[in-house]
Amino acid sequence: MTNATDYRSLYDRDYIGSWDLKDKDVTVTMTKVIGGSLTAPGGRKSKKPVVYMKGTEKGFALNATNGKTIASLYGNLVEAWAGKKITLYKSMTRSPQGDGEVECIRV
Repeated sequence: MTNATDYRSLYDRDYIGSWDLKDKDVTVTMTKVIGGSLTAPGGRKSKKPVVYMKGTEKGFALNATNGKTIASLYGNLVEAWAGKKITLYKSMTRSPQGDGEVECIRV
């Protein structure tokens, strides 16, 4: 079922999730990075960099690991990231609730 639709992709979401990668690595071109305000389950708000990419309206909210990876490639100034390519892939990470592992996106 290569064209199967993951139910999580059908929710109204502003940011991409691991399910959007459909089990393949995806190379994208960053168009801009802005500071975004995210609301976690339970209502906790946090500010994170959000990368926007050519070909999609959804942003990619960066965690610290992915932010450091991109900075190691292109420097700390986000304005310099526009026009640069990154490859996104599906991985696993510790659940924020501490109850096992969850899917995530890595750069």
